[in-house]
Amino acid sequence: MATISANVNKKEFEVIREFANACGETTSNLIRKIMIREAIWLNGFGDPKEYECGFLIPDNISGKEEDEIFKNTLNKIRRILGIEEVDEV
Repeated sequence: MATISANVNKKEFEVIREFANACGETTSNLIRKIMIREAIWLNGFGDPKEYECGFLIPDNISGKEEDEIFKNTLNKIRRILGIEEVDEV
């Protein structure tokens, strides 16, 4: 199996790791999925299951609770880079 590497700064590493954790993925597996999705322009166009990724949201919660979890996770990641937080998603 081939290995790909990238140089990232400490904040970028924290963001990537936090996002991977939020998606329930290893960092390397999440990067692989995202890069393949981007390379073949999958987003929203019949995504194969093996390349699906996104925040893990518990089942059986309201849409409002889901939005709150998503917003909180997104803002946690944005804070790491010092990017303005969002009020709504």
